[in-house]
Amino acid sequence: DFSVEQVEGGFRVLGAGIERAAEMTYWELDESVRRFQRLMDRLGVEEALREAGIQEGDTVYIGEFELEWQN
Repeated sequence: DFSVEQVEGGFRVLGAGIERAAEMTYWELDESVRRFQRLMDRLGVEEALREAGIQEGDTVYIGEFELEWQN
């Protein structure tokens, strides 16, 4: 389970599972980043962000991580 909320400067994704996955991701490795992106898609996080109105270049906060949204 997760939730998406709009915050100043972007969107925050809250949820134990997605936050744990973000912590376990090796952001410097492309394959690890792609795996995390696939997980976000499978869980419905990407769709929820789109429904919340995310735009190219917006910041997504997941736990202590900040990601730039790209379509």
